[in-house]
Amino acid sequence: MDLARKTMVIAAIALWVGLLAAAQQPADLVGTWSGEATLEGTGEPDVLTLVLELKDGKLVGRMTDQYGAIDGEIKDIVLEKDSFNFATSVNFGSANSDESHQGTIFFKMKLSGNSMKGEIEIPEMSAKGTWQATKQK
Repeated sequence: MDLARKTMVIAAIALWVGLLAAAQQPADLVGTWSGEATLEGTGEPDVLTLVLELKDGKLVGRMTDQYGAIDGEIKDIVLEKDSFNFATSVNFGSANSDESHQGTIFFKMKLSGNSMKGEIEIPEMSAKGTWQATKQK
């Protein structure tokens, strides 16, 4: 193999290894994340807490909020490079009446070290907003 060809092969391998190293790993996310979520048109933010762990090599988690409207496992987890998308159940409406409903809250987050921020959406309420969280030490 000539020198130019060897150099190209080595450069391609180095690039591939670099791309793998740059991708966010599930183990990097393990821990407790907490921060404020705000829905458009509402004044009071809601503190959401997400606890992530690895089970059988897979990232799993549970989310809660300060009001008890969110308390369940996360699902539909997609982790790609610097983005982390998932969903969980949310209860809305009056808890003491027949007007209480369950829906799904979708998260589209961007990761940056020990912080994440992004968009949230609850289609059943036609609601959108943001969530910004920091990994707790």
